[in-house]
Amino acid sequence: MIEPIKMNPCPFCEGPPCIDGYDQMTGEMLCDDHPHDEGSDQLYEAYVHCHDCGANGPRIDSLTLGIFEHRYDLSLMDVMRIAVERWNDRHNKARNCYDAGEKEGLNIWPRAEA
Repeated sequence: MIEPIKMNPCPFCEGPPCIDGYDQMTGEMLCDDHPHDEGSDQLYEAYVHCHDCGANGPRIDSLTLGIFEHRYDLSLMDVMRIAVERWNDRHNKARNCYDAGEKEGLNIWPRAEA
């Protein structure tokens, strides 16, 4: 059994998150309980999106995870879990850059001439 993860609200509008999973080759939307055959080469893609404003989290796919992160033989549920984890973490990743820019007045538009 997979441990549940609470999805964070949208970082832009606080709207409710939704997750979709797909067969990466055909683009067909799949149910999260899609059976996984460990001997198959089926590739999956998943992403979380905001139901209200349509903001998307990063698209996570099993091919890229295999090439760059050496994670292989992932089920659709595995890929969806990673998509949720990245959705939940994405708004905090660059906060230190934003805060540094704030100190220098870089977060204002239009910026004053340097």
